[in-house]
Amino acid sequence: MMRPAFSSAKSVAAFALLLLILLLLPVMIGRSLLPSRAESYSSVSPIMGSYPYMHRQIFEETGRVDIAFIGASRIYYDIDTPLIEKALSKKLGRQAEVITLGWFWPGFDPLYFITQDLLRHRKVSMIVFEDEGSAGDNPHRLAPCWFRFGDNARDLDGIPLRFQAAYYFGATIGLPRNLLCLLRPNFSDLTPAGAATTERLWRAPNPMTARGSLSSKLGFNHPNPEHPGFVDYMPVNGAHPEAVCVFSPATSNKFQFTGPATTPLELNFVRKFAALAQAHQTKLVCLHLPETGEMRAPVIQEREFWPDVLPADVAMVGIPPATLFAGLSDEEIRKLFVNPLHLNQNGGEYFSSLIIPALFQLYDAQVKP
Repeated sequence: MMRPAFSSAKSVAAFALLLLILLLLPVMIGRSLLPSRAESYSSVSPIMGSYPYMHRQIFEETGRVDIAFIGASRIYYDIDTPLIEKALSKKLGRQAEVITLGWFWPGFDPLYFITQDLLRHRKVSMIVFEDEGSAGDNPHRLAPCWFRFGDNARDLDGIPLRFQAAYYFGATIGLPRNLLCLLRPNFSDLTPAGAATTERLWRAPNPMTARGSLSSKLGFNHPNPEHPGFVDYMPVNGAHPEAVCVFSPATSNKFQFTGPATTPLELNFVRKFAALAQAHQTKLVCLHLPETGEMRAPVIQEREFWPDVLPADVAMVGIPPATLFAGLSDEEIRKLFVNPLHLNQNGGEYFSSLIIPALFQLYDAQVKP
């Protein structure tokens, strides 16, 4: 016969009281007793994204950011940030500031909360993002790291109660780690061990030295990072920057909006993100990133026409895949990818070099002399 879980009514009551206190801790602690918000970033492993680099850029650096690429793994992999920064510096005749804040697993909620932290501390002229709406109606799995009830309770306004409850639960399970930061601050940089992990898993340099981007030397769908199957390759198929399309009445035939519609939770956060950028006079650019599943598509396929969805001026930019990969065999195209959704170092350099003039044109329109 099994012993009962509790020996008396008093022990049941004591356990219930303890549970109630734990559940109420996010409210009881409040903002004033939380450690610095910077600790929410410096404590996250580089396996989860460039959080140590985000910590530095958001909380330690102070200058104006010219262009920030912000988003999940496709932004993290696909953009050659140093290449773009070098080109913008040459154009401006000064040292430009171009950064990538990238993480793993999509969702418009981290896009909102991380952008909020960035814009609280630094002026940003232009933010480039992509469609993060494939996550569905669920909080991001790292919400306990950057959602703190004392800081972010008001950010849940307008969200259905069941989602508010999910974020509150995330804040509850993240609170012990936050409180530990009061006793021992976290490191704010990628340690040698973290840099070695980045090299081992993705065959990529430390994102700290690559302006936050993940320039991976992995071959297509290769299962063993120790033997990545990567070969240096740069297409010479004649694709030019003129092939990049910025949505307008003249280029609308190059875009196709296919759905499905963004789910309610994601829609709420992407609208908050856009309103935040609008309030800070930051230009938004939604960039279509290539994938192998659409390599022969003659048009740029997006789920949503974001200028109609978002409360901000949003430019939509992309290259029709059939033009981007014209003249290349399927095998040659795969030399540009880590997997069907992410570019490797070859692809990042190729794609970034093509989009530079279009991005700089939008930047010039935003930052008038």
